[in-house]
Amino acid sequence: MERLYLALRERCMRYDFKPGARINEQALGRELGVSRAPLREALNRLAAEGLLDFVMNKGFLRKAISVDEVFDLYQVRIALERRAVLLAVQRASDEEIAVLGIYWQLVMAASDDLATADMVLADEEFHRHLVALSHNKELVAFMDIVTRRIHVARHVDIEQSDWNDRAFEAHARIVALIAQRDTVGALEVLTAHIDMSLHRAVQITREMVARFFLVEAGASRG
Repeated sequence: MERLYLALRERCMRYDFKPGARINEQALGRELGVSRAPLREALNRLAAEGLLDFVMNKGFLRKAISVDEVFDLYQVRIALERRAVLLAVQRASDEEIAVLGIYWQLVMAASDDLATADMVLADEEFHRHLVALSHNKELVAFMDIVTRRIHVARHVDIEQSDWNDRAFEAHARIVALIAQRDTVGALEVLTAHIDMSLHRAVQITREMVARFFLVEAGASRG
């Protein structure tokens, strides 16, 4: 069951299901070799996480791409991570902070050999560990949901920009400031870092909306 959920979640994150399109449960079940009950359970989980919509008498649909939604999600991300950093300064041990710093140093050392997808995962893992320093499991759980819903925009951001150098510097600086128990400095660097990603994500989302619209228009003319 968990494997099915993860496989469908990955398809959603890659937009293998076209935005706004209804998911054919029978065809999907035959393709994956699963019965209706576990498939429905996995789809319901994805709907609860905001990756799918459920409409009565229509079924499950891939959630449409929304610039406003991406903007709002980044605002939530900023709020979650700012609170996490504040708590991390208070609660995280020196050893825990050092482990995060070492992790990011290893990513930096290997960055030239990492594919874009691997860099996205490394960046997400950094922020997941950063939030975990808060010792607040609910913050971590909500952060995971937000991360999944902005995954595609972040992938395109890293692929198309000079993100790496900027992120390397910001991540390392945030860890150093938390280690120094400098709440104000850590929050300033974190907020600027995510704000920069927010503006790129909004731009990328607009481009994605235009691309899917053009594809749909071209298909209807064909």
